[in-house]
Amino acid sequence: MRSIILLLVFGVLGYLFYESSSFLGACSGIAIFLYGVMCLKNGFSNFSTFIERVLKKWANTATKSLIFGAISTMIMQSSGLVSVLAISFLSAGFITLGQGIGIIFGANVGTTIVAWVIAIAGVKFDISSITMPLLVFGVILNLQNSKTSKAFGSILCGIGFFFLGISLVKSGFNELKDIVDIAQYGQMSGILGVSLFVFIGIVLTVIMQSSNASLLVAITILAAGQMSYENALGFAIGSNIGSTVMAIIGSIGTNITGKRLAAAHLLFNSVTALVAVVFLHQMISVVRLFCDAVGIASDDYILQLTAFHTLFNIVGIALMMPFIEKMVWLLEKFIVDKEAKKYEPIYLNHSIVEYPDTAIEALRNEMEHLYDNCFLVLTYALGFTRKEIHSNTPFREIIAKKKLYRRDVDFDNFYQKNIKYLFDKMFDFATIAQTYIHEKDQMSEIAHIKKAARRAVESIHQLKMLYRNLKEATQTSNEALAEIYNEIRINLAETLRSIENLETISDEKVQLILASIRKGSALLDQADDNAISKVEKLILDNKISANNASSILNDIDTANKVSKDLLVMTQHLYAAYHDEES
Repeated sequence: MRSIILLLVFGVLGYLFYESSSFLGACSGIAIFLYGVMCLKNGFSNFSTFIERVLKKWANTATKSLIFGAISTMIMQSSGLVSVLAISFLSAGFITLGQGIGIIFGANVGTTIVAWVIAIAGVKFDISSITMPLLVFGVILNLQNSKTSKAFGSILCGIGFFFLGISLVKSGFNELKDIVDIAQYGQMSGILGVSLFVFIGIVLTVIMQSSNASLLVAITILAAGQMSYENALGFAIGSNIGSTVMAIIGSIGTNITGKRLAAAHLLFNSVTALVAVVFLHQMISVVRLFCDAVGIASDDYILQLTAFHTLFNIVGIALMMPFIEKMVWLLEKFIVDKEAKKYEPIYLNHSIVEYPDTAIEALRNEMEHLYDNCFLVLTYALGFTRKEIHSNTPFREIIAKKKLYRRDVDFDNFYQKNIKYLFDKMFDFATIAQTYIHEKDQMSEIAHIKKAARRAVESIHQLKMLYRNLKEATQTSNEALAEIYNEIRINLAETLRSIENLETISDEKVQLILASIRKGSALLDQADDNAISKVEKLILDNKISANNASSILNDIDTANKVSKDLLVMTQHLYAAYHDEES
């Protein structure tokens, strides 16, 4: 169905292009403008790590988040990209929902700055002459091998196409007005006209997935005298609402916090648009006063439209900023994860946090819950089942008889919801519980439980990097490579089986258990040295390629770190138990 619609659209556009070269010019300008925005996105996406560092450092409050969002949008020329980045960072746990809302507010401010650039640099003045050198420099940089050079090349090409597109759209609509009288629709007066162009602004922004592109269309049609000033204001309001679509699309596939932020974006832009429509004439008066004060001519509707776009966004932020905490509460109350209860702690309850003995018992039980979740994901990542780990059957025998990884599991999602989330709740509860504890032994036990929980989570975090290669190794035709990864799999499984078997050892042998764990950690250090010799021999025997060596050694090192984390986790748990008994 989608292919048929696309063919129909191509057919209609092809006919219109054939009939009108002016329409072709305007559409070409929009396409080049959008391509420029895409180049800018691609260029700046290479600096996502840098952006992440800046975000962590400078976006730790709602106000700083707003400034970050405004500057990022101004630089990247895309509020949609900034919104999607904010949703990604929120889903990954780098920022809070309140900080994410601040970034969304800032992105709207940044969009107004882009509108000024389009109005002044693109429409009021012709700077298309500088676009060609930018494109030349951009292409030269794109031909370099360095990723950084390619990124800067994409940015330069993006800026070049950005302004070239504006120039083509402007000339296209200037020619089009002599052929088609758009004014008969664009001059529709009253609230009906404004409402119609709000709707057109929404639709056009959704289609082009760029509020900047739809604003460009509004500004150029207004400059050509084919749309009334009030209807152009409606168009700008509609483009603001339409810009939320990219954030909503970006939230698909994210966790519940990402969906809440997308809803916050829609709520903010909708409320801002409603205020702008209701108080349209009052805002027009304020814009005129501002224009008179700064020397903008009373008939310069292009800059007045841009000033209005800035005003209603700032008014929206001023109205909503004091209520960010209320927005967070509202979004968390009404947008809930229906399966969230499955991921909540079973034993922790803040009503017991003041009672040390009860709180410690709850933490101990919750640690078992966390370990069970870790055990589940560990067994799956290794390709085994809980029953196989608990059995006495040699793992090589199990591997020979079964097909590993029969079902697919979303590893990242399981980690975030069943392990990291539970750990965060445990850590928070334990930290508060410690403020009510004065006995040294109880403080020590909680400290051991916290360290054990951290090691358990760290083991899964390390395993995430190893899991893909373990799974891919089951499909390889290289027997030596498959054998190496089977050894990694078996060694980890043996560690897990040993930990599980500790439950059968009597409590009196705690010190023996701790000594055994320390010995196991020492053996893992020795295994690292043996691995290098083994891989070197396989390369010399032409059983694996040198290209595989670094990946194999990294995976062996990661597997040993996972085993060590599990052993240290067990050590802390038994130490905590021993402290309590003594």
